[in-house]
Amino acid sequence: MRPVYLPPVAYGQRPKERRRSYRGLVIGGAAFVLVAVLMLGTAVVWALHSGSGRRQPVRATATWQYPATTPRGVSAWTPSQTSPTVAPTESAPPLPPPAQPVFALGDHPLFRDRDAGFTNAPCSTSTWPQNAAQGEVFYGELRACLDVEWRRQLDALTLPWSPPGLVVAQGDYVDSPCGGNSFEPGGSAGFYCSSNNTIYMSIVALSPGRYGNHDGPYLAAYAHEYAHHGQELSGMMGEQWRRRRAAGIDSPAGLELSRRLELQAQCFSGMFVGSRRGGTITEDEYQRAGADQYRGDRPGDPRDHGTFQHGSDWWWHGAMKNRNWECNTWMSPSDQVS
Repeated sequence: MRPVYLPPVAYGQRPKERRRSYRGLVIGGAAFVLVAVLMLGTAVVWALHSGSGRRQPVRATATWQYPATTPRGVSAWTPSQTSPTVAPTESAPPLPPPAQPVFALGDHPLFRDRDAGFTNAPCSTSTWPQNAAQGEVFYGELRACLDVEWRRQLDALTLPWSPPGLVVAQGDYVDSPCGGNSFEPGGSAGFYCSSNNTIYMSIVALSPGRYGNHDGPYLAAYAHEYAHHGQELSGMMGEQWRRRRAAGIDSPAGLELSRRLELQAQCFSGMFVGSRRGGTITEDEYQRAGADQYRGDRPGDPRDHGTFQHGSDWWWHGAMKNRNWECNTWMSPSDQVS
């Protein structure tokens, strides 16, 4: 918040007007006599000098004059000043408002422009995540591509942006400020921790033995976790969590809010992979990525991600539409986010 600038303190009160008095006439008369005497004396001295043959006096000339008018914003120069007054410069334009998250869901600014989506741009990778070291390079290159897309959209809405951190786990367990997580083949491919804005990717869950050097499934999994980062920066994740806690984290209403968040991340993942179709992502990689999205809550799991069918449907919806508003799961009927 900007400080409040108070007006300057007054330098003193205005002098009170005095009543009329004849005393001034007496003083004025005495002054007139005195001036006349001085002028007579000066004339006598000048006459003596002029007749003596000495150097004639030089009449003094004024070294300054009052300006006829004083331009607005410029102070008039007076004899007591030793340097000219410089006209004030034009004031600087106001600074743009700082980027702030918007804590909203269905009416979030991200969904207002119906033409907003990801651009069709190349996203090259130099390797594939066969191990943790190569995974750091691979996901780092994907992050650079996603950085451009998410930053462009968030900056346009004066929403904050910063790149997410990245941790690639080689083993079957990783710890984070959000808690520990166990990985298993075919299980969770990774997760996003909002406490440190970091994406954790698994080599075990996204097994090179299953996917090989096909980029599509890796890109889709990482784009899903990056979507959570975008949800966090924009304010949607914070608003979802506030409402979920108010409803009860594991209540039916609370779990539905979680499913809407997760299925929206699926939709954003499909948007990104679809936007690379025909460029970096070949048709084969595109289809492989889509085929891997039939995933969701397994029997016995909390109902916080959605059914397998909804997980697939929302991914394909984003891939084919590539518009933010099409991924507004907050406004969808409950039977589409079950």
